[in-house]
Amino acid sequence: MKTSRRAFLGGLVAAAGTLEGCASTGMGTIGKLDPYAIGVISDIHTGLPWAKQQYRTGREYPWQPDMSKRLVREILSLPNPPANVIGLGDISLAFGEPGDYEIAAEVLKPLTDAGIKLTLAMGNHDIRAEFLKFFPGYDKTTKVPGRFVSVVETPHADFILLDSLKEPTKRGSYKAVEGFELGDAQKKWLEATLPALTKPTFVCSHHMADTLKIGRLCAKSPKVVGYLHGHHHHWMTNYLFNGYADTAREVRMMGFPSLGLDHDIGWGLIRTTSERAVLHCHARDHYFPIRRPTAERPASWDAFVRDWDGRRITFEFA
Repeated sequence: MKTSRRAFLGGLVAAAGTLEGCASTGMGTIGKLDPYAIGVISDIHTGLPWAKQQYRTGREYPWQPDMSKRLVREILSLPNPPANVIGLGDISLAFGEPGDYEIAAEVLKPLTDAGIKLTLAMGNHDIRAEFLKFFPGYDKTTKVPGRFVSVVETPHADFILLDSLKEPTKRGSYKAVEGFELGDAQKKWLEATLPALTKPTFVCSHHMADTLKIGRLCAKSPKVVGYLHGHHHHWMTNYLFNGYADTAREVRMMGFPSLGLDHDIGWGLIRTTSERAVLHCHARDHYFPIRRPTAERPASWDAFVRDWDGRRITFEFA
C-alpha cells in the first residue's frame, strides 16, 4: 500500500510532537546542556521511497527515520545532553530531494527545540540548494563562499566542518553522486587556517582525510587533535601522519556509523577536558538486509554491536 507524502510527514510531525513535549511528558525534564560535550551523528539518509525501490526483505526505506528518532530521543535523555551536535553529511536518502530534507528537519527538530546547536556538513548524497530550504543560513555563515564550511567553538576544543560535496551534473543517478572534492578555495582556506590555530581542533568532513588528500596537512598542524568522518557507515579508527621526519606526528582519525540506514547504526558523544577529548561510542545495531533477505540474523551482527558499544577513543591534546 502506498503512503502519500502528506500522510507520511503527518506521522513524523505527530511523533516529533511527542518528543517536543518530553520536557513535561514521558521523558521528564531535559537535563542542563553540557557545553563540554559534543554529539556526533552521520549519514542520516532520510527520505521517502522512490520508484518502488525497497530492500529485498520488504523493508521500505522509510523505516529509517524511526531509528533516527529513537537515537535523537536517546541523546535528549542523557542527564546532561551535549550543547552541540554535529552531523558529518549525507542528510538526504540518495539524491538530495526536497522531501528528504523536510523529513530530516522534523527528525532533528527536537534537538534544536531543546536548545542544542545543530551544525551539519555536506555529504555526497546532498544538494546544497535543497538543503538550504529546510536548514537555512549556511550560505551566510560559511567560511568559504560557494561551500558550507562551519566552525563550532566549544570551551576546550573547536570543530571545523569541511564541505566535500561534489554536486552531480545528473540528478537521480547513484553513479553520479559518488564524487567528492574540496575545491581550490576551500583547500587554500584550510592551508591558511590550520597553521594559525591556537586551540585544540578537530577537522571533520564526510569523506576521509586521505580521500581528500589533506591527511598530511592535518597531521602537520600541532593543534589538530583529531579527524572525524562519515561516509562508510562503519565505526572505524585509524591515524593520520605526516611522514618520518623529526617533526612527524600522528593524529587520530575516527569514522562514524549511520544514524539509522544500514551497516553500523549509532552515534558518538565526545566529552572534553583541558587535556583531552574522549569519544564514547553508542552502537545500537548492525544490519545489511540486501544480502540476507530471508535468513535469521547472523551472530556476527550482534558481535559487531557488542564490540563497539561502550568503547572509548581518546584524543590527547598535548
